[in-house]
Amino acid sequence: MADHTVEIFKSGTHNMLPAEAILSDASQASENWITQEGKIILAYGRKLIGNDGAVGKITGLYYGYKVDGTKVMYRKVDTKIQYLNGTTWADIITGLTSGSEYTFQNYSSLAGAFTFVGGPDGIWKIIS
Repeated sequence: MADHTVEIFKSGTHNMLPAEAILSDASQASENWITQEGKIILAYGRKLIGNDGAVGKITGLYYGYKVDGTKVMYRKVDTKIQYLNGTTWADIITGLTSGSEYTFQNYSSLAGAFTFVGGPDGIWKIIS
């Protein structure tokens, strides 16, 4: 059922039945489903990004872009803003308020590609 689309979601959500007993036009506990264009489809899966470990709650996750279009993944975890450098996370900004949420936004111009990061501690401009 990796490529299963429910056109008419008439049987609802069933979280008390075993997986084998659930009808094909229903979902099990609504987990791994994406609502798209008036129907639900199975999620595309998950991928571990970076090293496996307990870093705590991530309160911001974002893809920025370099001038050549290459994606750069940023995150705010605990008191740091980090970017993914291959398979490890590198610190960019430190000393932030723990647990506070941050937002990210791309900006590109003739001067280059930038990612703006904003939260309760201030606004930063990261040159990609």
